[in-house]
Amino acid sequence: MKLQDGRRKYQAARTLKRLRYEKELFDLGIKEIGGLIPRELFLVGVSLYWAEGFKHRDESALGLATLDPKMAKLYVYWLVKSLGVIKDNLLFRVTANEAYRGKVGEMERCWADFLEVGLDQFRKPFFQKTKQVKKYANSENYHGVIRIRVRKSLDLLRKMRGWMAGLAQARI
Repeated sequence: MKLQDGRRKYQAARTLKRLRYEKELFDLGIKEIGGLIPRELFLVGVSLYWAEGFKHRDESALGLATLDPKMAKLYVYWLVKSLGVIKDNLLFRVTANEAYRGKVGEMERCWADFLEVGLDQFRKPFFQKTKQVKKYANSENYHGVIRIRVRKSLDLLRKMRGWMAGLAQARI
């Protein structure tokens, strides 16, 4: 009995030490990023689009999909600050599993509040029909995937393709 108590005590102390170390590294990471100057913000946004944006050759507008609220907020901020997009020119669409059909109004309100946009900017939601119903462990915090499009942004999309190519060709 004493041996197990000692082992538990040791493991708890080790866990606490690891958690403190992880927090220290996390805080250091935040500090090292600091603020972004306009050029850095622009490049961050282009990189984000390169990773998560709509890139199909038949696309006709800038768009991005994510289920990460902070990523969506950064993308909207980048559109406004770096590209001069007016927030009223953004369109939003929630995509979720069919099982969450009854929760779509709540999902849209949550996204609208977080992104500080109007509910009138949301288009008809899309529900994925699958054989398996996807249930999320934290379903009360699940708000679906948000798809963000910029109205009449074909020229911006064309420039985006050039910006992504510029990053790909940049000297490293």
